[in-house]
Amino acid sequence: MVDLKKLDRLLQLNIGISQAANREMMDIFNNVTPIRVRRYPAGREYNGWVVPHDWVVKKAHIRKKGKILFDGTVHPMAVAGYSSSFHGTVSKKELDKHLFTKKEFPAAYPFHSIYNYRPWGKHWGFCVPYNVCKKWPAGDYEIDLETEFKEGEMLAGECRHPGELKDTVVFNAHTCHPCQANDDMAGALVVLELFKWLATQKTRYSYLGVLAPEHVGTVFYLSDFSDKEVAELKLGCFVEMPGTKTPLVLQKSFEGNTIMDRVAKYVLGQEQPRLRVGEFRTVVGNDETVWEAPGIEVPMVSISRWPYRQYHTSDDNVKIMDPERLEQFLECLKRIVRVFEDDRTIERRFRGLVSLANPKYNLYIERPDPVVDKGLSPMDLRFGRMQDPLPRYFDGKHTVFEISEKFDVPFEKLSAYLREFERKGLIKLQPPPSLDHYKPAGA
Repeated sequence: MVDLKKLDRLLQLNIGISQAANREMMDIFNNVTPIRVRRYPAGREYNGWVVPHDWVVKKAHIRKKGKILFDGTVHPMAVAGYSSSFHGTVSKKELDKHLFTKKEFPAAYPFHSIYNYRPWGKHWGFCVPYNVCKKWPAGDYEIDLETEFKEGEMLAGECRHPGELKDTVVFNAHTCHPCQANDDMAGALVVLELFKWLATQKTRYSYLGVLAPEHVGTVFYLSDFSDKEVAELKLGCFVEMPGTKTPLVLQKSFEGNTIMDRVAKYVLGQEQPRLRVGEFRTVVGNDETVWEAPGIEVPMVSISRWPYRQYHTSDDNVKIMDPERLEQFLECLKRIVRVFEDDRTIERRFRGLVSLANPKYNLYIERPDPVVDKGLSPMDLRFGRMQDPLPRYFDGKHTVFEISEKFDVPFEKLSAYLREFERKGLIKLQPPPSLDHYKPAGA
């Protein structure tokens, strides 16, 4: 269960890509489940990406005729991220180019972050609630903005759960949006709760949780991986916006038909039958581009509750979190893990046609009878239709999940049915040799 008190504490911190408060954020994460903190010094460069410095707002006044109209030190989002110092008098027309506001949420501070990703340039701006600036008249305004760029470091949190195999499934969330709950402190806490649960499980596959600043954090995190370590990363899921009452939505990986795409679609579809599914980068953009980049190429789906109204504003707070929706999201991630862990190939131990109705097997699934109303449900009918071709898939290659997908029957129900076959000595169930065993759908 996600701890909303911890979430609220995180929202009080002035976090960012390289902010000093990130250390306290990592301490809070570590109190949920143990994490390893990786550190990247300010100024480090990779592929054109640059780790920004620790950025401090020392003074941030907008004045008119000497009267302070706005003080940007009152909230961590009130000055556009990574703004440079600026002192001078500007016209209202010029000031408007440096004001960021959101009319739909007139009392909220909007979130402006693009400067954080371009530390080589000079920019400045204020994020002002619309109610504050809507009646500012024409004329001259005095800007007194003093910021400081200090030596600092970017932090990435890492959770690892080792399995029998080094084949690894990644769960990623970002950590750089100050004072915003759904985007994505709640996502980070859901990932931590997943790994807290994984610590109680014995698994075949390994699992990696990455909590880092959006894009730039994951870029540098992966830059330290060897080719061998990258090759062990088989599948991934970006976790974001888990806590509002808006519906779940799945964004596909680059290829769109990997086993992660299919398992995620199955699990979310069981929870929400009218599931919205979008192609790669058509729902909401995050670190999937980093994981899917050339030479990395980890199939990365994204699960979120996008869109929601309070996005990128200070109104994205604990008040809009729904504990039941957070728990639903966490349970979906657990079920994705369970499908991978419980899936099996099926090896036949007989030849010819077996009388499943014989009492020594008692495995026959009732079929429709033209003269007897058996009261069969749509699920009974699907299982019945599957029954005749099913033994042909006992070839040691197809898995339970793949068969459940083909015949549109629940994975868990089919798994239980096939375990009865195994108990009767008709088949042997074995884990796939690796995650590479799965072919893309339609291949």
